[in-house]
Amino acid sequence: MREQLIVSLINASTLHQKSCWAEFRKLDLSPGQPKVLSRLCFQEGYLQKELAALCHVEPATMVVLLANMEKKGLIRKEAVHVSGGKRAFRIYLTDEGRALGHEVDRMVEEVEEKSFRGFSEEEKRQLITLLERMAENLS
Repeated sequence: MREQLIVSLINASTLHQKSCWAEFRKLDLSPGQPKVLSRLCFQEGYLQKELAALCHVEPATMVVLLANMEKKGLIRKEAVHVSGGKRAFRIYLTDEGRALGHEVDRMVEEVEEKSFRGFSEEEKRQLITLLERMAENLS
């Protein structure tokens, strides 16, 4: 069973990722940028540290990712003071970033529709629930 699980997860994940990246390349996005855009479309104003945790990337990686996105005009940073008088940044999308984020979400929807072709709504919900439970068990 263990071998079947890992092979199935790797195959599905690899093919899903390839399908998404075929689309993201059309938008000139680098790894990490699509999930940041998508997350910020859902809710803006995260602290940089919070955004790194939500996107499952190291804070140092997020610094570089956001610097590149800021250069491209996709995000803006707003300095704030946090506990202990330290300075941090809240992250917001620019209009261009928001439009690109919506395009990322549209592309992901298309890949998910293709991925779930032939699945009932109940099967979709069940698969997602089971994978979330598995991830929780492993975290």
